[in-house]
Amino acid sequence: MEDPDLEDALIGSKVKIFIKDMDLIRWKQDLLYDREILAKLLAQARRITPDRDKKLLALKKVIQNKIENPINGQNKKLLIFTAFADTAKYLYENLHEWIYRQFGLHSAVVTGSDHPKTTLKMKKVDFNNVLMNFSPISKERAKIMPEMKEEIDILIATDCISEGQNLQDCDYLVNYDIHWNPVRIIQRFGRIDRIGSKNERIQLVNFWPSLELDEYINLVNRVKDRMTILDISSTGEENVIADNSNEMKDLEYRRKQLEKLQNEVIDLEDISGNISLTDFTLDDFRMDLFNFMKEHKEAVEKAPLGLFSITVNKNEKLKDEIKPGIIFCLKQTDRVTSSNEQNALHPYYLVYVREDGTVLYNHVHVKKILDLYRSLCNGKKEVEWDLYEAFYQETKNGKDMGQYKALLEKAVEDIVGKIDQQIMLNIFSLGNLDSLVTNANTSLQDFEIISYPWC
Repeated sequence: MEDPDLEDALIGSKVKIFIKDMDLIRWKQDLLYDREILAKLLAQARRITPDRDKKLLALKKVIQNKIENPINGQNKKLLIFTAFADTAKYLYENLHEWIYRQFGLHSAVVTGSDHPKTTLKMKKVDFNNVLMNFSPISKERAKIMPEMKEEIDILIATDCISEGQNLQDCDYLVNYDIHWNPVRIIQRFGRIDRIGSKNERIQLVNFWPSLELDEYINLVNRVKDRMTILDISSTGEENVIADNSNEMKDLEYRRKQLEKLQNEVIDLEDISGNISLTDFTLDDFRMDLFNFMKEHKEAVEKAPLGLFSITVNKNEKLKDEIKPGIIFCLKQTDRVTSSNEQNALHPYYLVYVREDGTVLYNHVHVKKILDLYRSLCNGKKEVEWDLYEAFYQETKNGKDMGQYKALLEKAVEDIVGKIDQQIMLNIFSLGNLDSLVTNANTSLQDFEIISYPWC
């Protein structure tokens, strides 16, 4: 079988057979049978016209209700996400004329494969111009296109804009289809749920599939059980399902996350499971860091540990969220926790502690802390010397740090508490006994301070 001279006589990937050994008659029968099935599916699909497409009609009702009953003043903007470019084009073709005729509003479609389209007259219809006219305030359109007065109110898009775009002028987002990975839902919602939004309320609407997801998952589990029995009854030298075990866990994880997103009102930053969803919501910060490192790489690499800064909150909108306190950035150096720990920055930890020792946000809420951090730093390039003078007087030039050490202990206690909680949960999970040893007795000595800005 491994003779290279036989390559042209073999077919198959993992299991190779000789072409001469194939049952050509049966093979042809199977192909004809498959063709009949595909022809039937195509005929049934063609019966679904826009007038009979219940999902499209339901979307029209959602759009009409949003336009006629805005949730923030007269804001009629609506963002519709689809997984596929063909679906986006289909929606635009069947909605843009109706939207303009019925409500006098402009709509547009943006995909990663085709040129954008819109009913709004523009000198140049491209990706950036469409987004700028959809969210003119956040994109600062007035500086670039002062002559433009009209706006795009309905935007249909694929995941090509699910990351790195500020579209917070919009207050209403529709997921026309749900991706297997629930992270996509969070990424999409992050386009409008952003600091700087002038909307008091933001609405997320999901179109869930009618077919129960468990039906497929149960099928996978049945196959997995059969393969396990096969492995037990064989020599045991080769685990047949070992290579696919991660895939099985991933499907089960996705099922649980989708059920949570569908049935519960939850904190999107605190979703349980073996994969931290916050890993996929920090793209904006990664890009900021990447751009900063281009110019200041050497300074960052040579920066000592324990850096601190002091600032004040000048954003009135965040006065209820930002309280006097410290944001500790810590690194765990000993007895490193398992990758199951819900921390997107592991082994680094961010904890926001108030002056009275209350933990406002811990390492589970990484994105929230970074958003507040960014707001505090935004536009500030000069040191506020009066704050530092007050600090040095209070701490006797940094010699009396007892108050701040107490806050540090509170931060570490919160981290350790979360770790201990995870350990207890791991007791009920097979294969996690190692974490009981590696995480036990985690203490203040197991962390080093990277930085600790306060406000």
